[in-house]
This record gives sequence, C-alpha cells and structure tokens, in this order.
Amino acid sequence: MDPAAVAEDAVGYVVTGPGEVRETRPEVILTHGPIPMPEYGSASRLRLGPEVDAAVRMVRAWFAQRGRERFVWAVGPSTTPSNLGRRLLDLGAEPNPGGTEMMAMVLDREPPISPADVELRRVETFADYAATWEVVFEGFGMPDEERDAVRSTLRGRWAAKADDPGRWSYLALIEGVPVGGGSVRRTVYGPLFLAGGVTLPSFRGRGIYRALVRARWDDALRLGAGALVVNANVDTSYPILERLGFRAVGRVRLLADRSAKLASPSSAAAAS
Repeated sequence: MDPAAVAEDAVGYVVTGPGEVRETRPEVILTHGPIPMPEYGSASRLRLGPEVDAAVRMVRAWFAQRGRERFVWAVGPSTTPSNLGRRLLDLGAEPNPGGTEMMAMVLDREPPISPADVELRRVETFADYAATWEVVFEGFGMPDEERDAVRSTLRGRWAAKADDPGRWSYLALIEGVPVGGGSVRRTVYGPLFLAGGVTLPSFRGRGIYRALVRARWDDALRLGAGALVVNANVDTSYPILERLGFRAVGRVRLLADRSAKLASPSSAAAAS
C-alpha cells in the first residue's frame, strides 16, 4: 500500500498487541486498547454509506460492548461521505481535547542526525517505561485523573509490552535526566508508525525530538520498512516534522466521542 494511504489511516493499520482489538469492516476499521485516553480507541478508514446514523450507532455499540466510554473518529481526505465530520458533530461528537487537527505525513528520505548531547536509550526496563510515561504526562499536560488511570495500568502493560515485537519506545536523556520519549509501531503494510513523541517543555529547542525521529528512521532502514508515517498535531509537531523532511499527505480531523456509554448492552450485542 502507498505510504500516504497508510499515513492517513495509520491508527487502523498498526499491528495489534496484547490487550488490543482490531476489527476491520467494509465501512470502518475499529481499534480498542486498554488505555482510557480517547486516542486509544479509534474508528478510522471511514467509508460510510448513506445510512450514517445507523453506522454511528453500530460503532458506539461496539465500543460500549468493550467497556470504552471515549474514542475518536479519524476523519481524513478519503473519508466518505465528505461531510461526515459535520454530521458526527451534529450527532454529539466533539473536537478531541488532546488535539483535533492532525496532518498525515510520510518520511521516505534520510532525516538530520542526532545532537551529540542527547542520549537515546531503547526502553527495556520497567523503570525506563515508567519514566517515559512521566515525560508524556508533563509534556502533554495530562489531567491528574488521566495520569492516575494510566499509572494504575503500567505494571500490567509493561508485562505485556516487554515481549511485543510490534512496538517499542525510546527514552531521551540529557546528563542522565529523562527529557523526552518516542514510540514506534509496525503497521500491517510495512511503514513504521510514529505512535507518539514528546519533550519536556523546559528542554524544547535542543534537538531532542529530532534525535527521537532519527532513531526510529534507523529502525525503519534496519527492518526494511521503507518509510515512517505519522499523524502530527498541526500546531505542535507538524512544523517540526516538516523541517526534518516529512511531507504532508492530508489533513486528519480527530473527533472525540463520549456517547458509547449511552449504548445499551442489548444494542451492543445486536450491532456486533
């Protein structure tokens, strides 16, 4: 598959790991993971027919059946119908609090090298895994309740993730202090998906993000993946990634949906 197409709907094409579910239907790809943040449940590769309301009810019931109250719709340039974003808003979806306007991007040429003072360490211990999440909490300014919810799952997630060949992470340090982190995931079509990257606010502008990109580019070369793909926040990571050589291939809008909890168990069973 063309890396641009993979980039647009990358959340639907990542290789699933322990505790994750992906269901591919003609009209949508549905994914669900164990983290409560909306982005860890998604409806992507949206090709809905004329019965939009019925499809929305089906998707909400699918997530409700799996105990997820919040998920995101990934509305891209290939989404049908073309006015689906507006219709979802009319049906109760809302701009995603963690970032609404994303840019699907592809890197298929060598990015700049890493700064010499940035140490990159592949995450291979629980201590580094937990430290990476603490950087994520601070870097994205996550609410305390979401931090606590994620912390409560970390031991179990690490036990499952440690032997998962489909994903891995890097911790960035300066003088031994964790200052950044970045994850990468395999996709079913080859390109590696940048599944997150963050730098502590007080360390931004020092090339840490660049170093994290370079490490994952080197992984792509080593694995013969051909390219990196990403959905970049247009206000933050997009301009950085563009300077590093990524090219934009289409805008993706994330709409958060909190209505899955309204679907009853009986309607969830009927929709499955």
